[in-house]
Amino acid sequence: MNVELKKRSNLILGVLFFGWMVSYIDRTAISLALISIGKDLSLSATELGFVLSAFFFGYAAMQIPGGWLTDKYGTIKLLIGAVIFWSVFTAFTGLAWSLTSLLLIRFLFGIGEGGYPAASTKAISIYFQKEQLTKAQSTMMSSNMIGGAIAPIICAPLLLVMDWRNVFFLISGLGIIFVIALLWSTKNAQTFISEERKENKEKGSFRKVLKNTYLMRVLLVFFFINIANWGLSSWMPTYLMQVHGLDLKNVGFISAIPAIFGMIGMIISGRIISKLGGRSKYGVIFGAVVLAVCLYLMSTAASAALAITYQSIAFIFVSFMASFIFTTPHRVVNQQNVGTAFGIVNFGGQAAGIISPTIMGYLINVSGGSFKTSFIFLAIMCVIAAVIAVTLPVNHQQQTNIKSVEGYEL
Repeated sequence: MNVELKKRSNLILGVLFFGWMVSYIDRTAISLALISIGKDLSLSATELGFVLSAFFFGYAAMQIPGGWLTDKYGTIKLLIGAVIFWSVFTAFTGLAWSLTSLLLIRFLFGIGEGGYPAASTKAISIYFQKEQLTKAQSTMMSSNMIGGAIAPIICAPLLLVMDWRNVFFLISGLGIIFVIALLWSTKNAQTFISEERKENKEKGSFRKVLKNTYLMRVLLVFFFINIANWGLSSWMPTYLMQVHGLDLKNVGFISAIPAIFGMIGMIISGRIISKLGGRSKYGVIFGAVVLAVCLYLMSTAASAALAITYQSIAFIFVSFMASFIFTTPHRVVNQQNVGTAFGIVNFGGQAAGIISPTIMGYLINVSGGSFKTSFIFLAIMCVIAAVIAVTLPVNHQQQTNIKSVEGYEL
């Protein structure tokens, strides 16, 4: 990779990274504002669970169409359209006046955010050389953890000094900054990209991607892991405040600690996966088991400090599993199908968000406010993910066979 191309590729990676952080700030704010929203609109824990799940209905529904649209119409159009759309509905969240209006707004917000993952992943496949794809993808996805760390630090103080509605109005402006940065970073970018890395205009095959059994098993692993992941991230602020008596300001800063561990784990794990290839599945299995144990220990934690310690350990292994899953499309399909493949895999992970917050809200309700049953439920989901990961092929030849049989290039 020549110096000019490397500089331009890293610049675009930085902008995509920022876009992911914006998406996490916009979606995480509602978890921190949950108690205020519940009081303002007189919503129960179960109804608040529905509100959290509404986002995932839209987000999951858009994953596969978003991947297909990216492969068909290109990345830049999808990236700009997605960010503008979700930023509008971030602001609209502050206008909600009832449960019904909030459900609709968060659903449409999810539709907007749902177009970003596949488009950003396709951009990586365009602007980076093949040997750099796994590292670039894992670095970009570490933004999820950073976004999860920054969101409480930004939003919690804002929620303390202004009404929750005004917070959503304010953070919606971050999307405008992203669009400007993206247009600037990609201007004349094709000049710096060698012919082999230009976006492949050849149509991808949706049917071939669907027939890839390896991708389908990774989808299932992601589904069960993300039941635990989204359930935990959605209800953790409420858990810390109601069970361990922390105030909103302290929750904001303490919640950043596990995310920092996860960010470091994500960056390191991308390098490990590049070297291990298919053998990385053993890390996924081990990580799922460790996550299950940590979730159980969190349900019995005697203090907030102990709960955060267990969550920090869990996030290190969550990041390894996430790196493995998010880089899979680059390893098993050719460039024109990357958007579609990522959309399909990510659909599994985000569909989990539809049911997880609602089930947790229900379990918390029927347990009289106790979180123990809901944490045990999340732990069981991790064990199921580990069992499915056992079935993934290990050696390079097995993965090569999967791709060659289904018409994919290495």
